[in-house]
Amino acid sequence: KNLTVSNAPTLVLYLLPTNKACPAKGSCEKLCLVRAGNPAYLTNKIKCRKRRNDAFMQDFNLFLRNLVLETIRFYSKNRDYEKLGLRLNGTSDYSWENVPVTITSNDSEYLLKQFGVYIEPIRYSSILEAILKGLDTKLNQSISTKLIAYDYTKRIDRDWEKCRNKLNYHLTLSHGSKFDTLTKALELKLNYAAAFDIKKSQPLPEYIILNGIKIYIFDADKTDFRPLDNNDKTYIAGLRIKRTPNQTKEQRQEFCLA
Repeated sequence: KNLTVSNAPTLVLYLLPTNKACPAKGSCEKLCLVRAGNPAYLTNKIKCRKRRNDAFMQDFNLFLRNLVLETIRFYSKNRDYEKLGLRLNGTSDYSWENVPVTITSNDSEYLLKQFGVYIEPIRYSSILEAILKGLDTKLNQSISTKLIAYDYTKRIDRDWEKCRNKLNYHLTLSHGSKFDTLTKALELKLNYAAAFDIKKSQPLPEYIILNGIKIYIFDADKTDFRPLDNNDKTYIAGLRIKRTPNQTKEQRQEFCLA
């Protein structure tokens, strides 16, 4: 979807939406997209996500080192594009800006030899810092020139200053949290992703009144590459509700913004 409009290939990590992974989940839990998609592939998708989740829990740093490697592999295959995306919270909500990783000398040597990207072998306070500080020796520029990390989040405890000013980590707050994410979005001038209970073929409303405030809506189904969105103030990133197994009208009413 990011290629059709934004022309930005995007790497997405899908884990399990456990209580640890999604500490702010609210009405979204019963309609989680971890079970969305073609039912024929669902069993294998869940098994794969469980294996990743288990690996993350069992050997934290080894998993993260491999995640850095896979990200750089993806980058090297797509370095000819002007922009690339990285979403580490496909079906989770970790604060990746504060998840540390230690890159070993062997990691650094392999990345340079195999992909032409140099990452200094030290401990980083964030896996995103390790990735985005990588130097593309073939283009003689930081990979952050092309690669942009972004995510949706239902948490209000993120390190907003670090995400925005140190990592250029683009966050869009989401509806359906157990916390007041709308107030936080308005405070930080971040866009607010929310589902509407309408069909795929139906247009989204132009605006909605929330807490006495008129907030305009744009169609976020056209592309998932949120870093290109207008962010001079808070807009609603409108999404049509996606179907999940055993979904009910009551669940949609509870979760959707309208």
